[in-house]
Amino acid sequence: MQDKNQLFDTDHLKTGLKERAVKSAGITLAAQGIKLILQLGSIAILARLLLPSDFGLIAMVTVFTGLALQFMEGGLSMATIQREHITHAQVSNLFWVNGALGAGLCLLGVLISPLVAIIYDEPRLTLVMAAMSLTFLIGGLSVQHDALLRRQMRFKAVSVIDIVSMATGIIAGVTAAYNGLEYWALVISPVGTIATKTIMCWLIVRWVPSLMSRGSGVRPLLGFGANLTGANFIGYIATNVTPFAVGYIGGAQSLGLFNRANVLTSIPSSQMLPPVMNVLQPTLARVAHDPKRLRSTLTSIMGKLVLATMFVTLTMAILADWIVKLFLGSGWEGAVPIFQMLAVFSLVEPIAGFLAVSLIAIGNAKALLRWKTITLSILIVSVGIGSYWGAFGVVTAYALSGVFIRLPGFLYYASRFLPVTFGEFIKALLPTGVCALLTAAALHFLKQHTLIQNPIAGLAVFIAAAAVIYLLLCLLTKPTRNELIGIIDLIKLLTTRKLASK
Repeated sequence: MQDKNQLFDTDHLKTGLKERAVKSAGITLAAQGIKLILQLGSIAILARLLLPSDFGLIAMVTVFTGLALQFMEGGLSMATIQREHITHAQVSNLFWVNGALGAGLCLLGVLISPLVAIIYDEPRLTLVMAAMSLTFLIGGLSVQHDALLRRQMRFKAVSVIDIVSMATGIIAGVTAAYNGLEYWALVISPVGTIATKTIMCWLIVRWVPSLMSRGSGVRPLLGFGANLTGANFIGYIATNVTPFAVGYIGGAQSLGLFNRANVLTSIPSSQMLPPVMNVLQPTLARVAHDPKRLRSTLTSIMGKLVLATMFVTLTMAILADWIVKLFLGSGWEGAVPIFQMLAVFSLVEPIAGFLAVSLIAIGNAKALLRWKTITLSILIVSVGIGSYWGAFGVVTAYALSGVFIRLPGFLYYASRFLPVTFGEFIKALLPTGVCALLTAAALHFLKQHTLIQNPIAGLAVFIAAAAVIYLLLCLLTKPTRNELIGIIDLIKLLTTRKLASK
């Protein structure tokens, strides 16, 4: 078992924090690349071993398990990560709460499995739902071990666990599919992944919880977790409002176009943002009680974050037709306008995600819960108005309300709790936004006067042209030029072998 100071104390992390965070981000991004390769490989192999109906069967269950996942951690992982001082007794109590939540959700999943089968009129779902519920029972036993690793910013260990567990699950699933177990392969894979992760977390952390105890001061942590769980639950509902409305109004055809366009536009954020946000959580938590240092960290990260994301999102919007043709093929032209709207909206996600992580880092999950409730209300009203213009009206209302209402609103709301004013947030966003818009305008003009028909050639030429134009514009503007220099410094820091000692 490790020394308690190594597990719970974080004072040693406050020195050399910038270097540590950059190194952690590099490790996590590299691991994400490996996981992406594993994921794409498993998709290609399993698609050749299983039938579409097998995947559809499991998708029916994941609607319910996805909702239950919002409750399994109970927000208690972040409670451990963001807390400045925490004790063995407190984490032990949180461990047993997570274990109870996992066991309760597993039991609930088994109990409602016949109901799920009745809803879909598919008897096979009874056993599938019961088996999938095992992931909650097993996963609940590793929540706090994983949180302790992240609290100590041991992202190399976290990455190894994620890669090995994912590879184990994939191998188990592929082996099962190859041996004719059909849809059960898609059940075996996630159960194998979570079981491997739990075992590895225990072996690497080597922390054994004590029994439940009173007077440990765990109540504030449970309150924090409850607020964060509520925020995640509302966020889950908000995420599914738009596809539900598109499918309800436009039917399967419109929902299919939306689904594929949404998958494509979310690839950059889904692959790059989670590892970055996972590093930012403990990094911001370590400076959360130093307003001056937190303010400097927030404004610095915000500037660099938008410098990359605005370029990607607006470039995707301009080159939408080529991207859709390349990845979806012919017959998907109807997805192009949807893709463009979703590409514009995707510039909101990294900024909103960063603000949410910042509120969590300072321990104000209650403020995040209130904002999630507000933004869900705005979204419902917007989608309701957009529905008068059909399925595309819903998508347009979703995207534009995100850019012009929900994002500015979140910036103003977050500034009430963070040591950064609304004006400072806008100041960090505006120069990059102007450069990105001018780049998009130039790209649109050039595209209207090009004869390139091949999407691969078009994307290669125009992405290179967009990068050059954007880089030149950023160099001509002092704030963006400083951010570019800062990014270069971070890259240099990332490539150094030795972590700074101070």
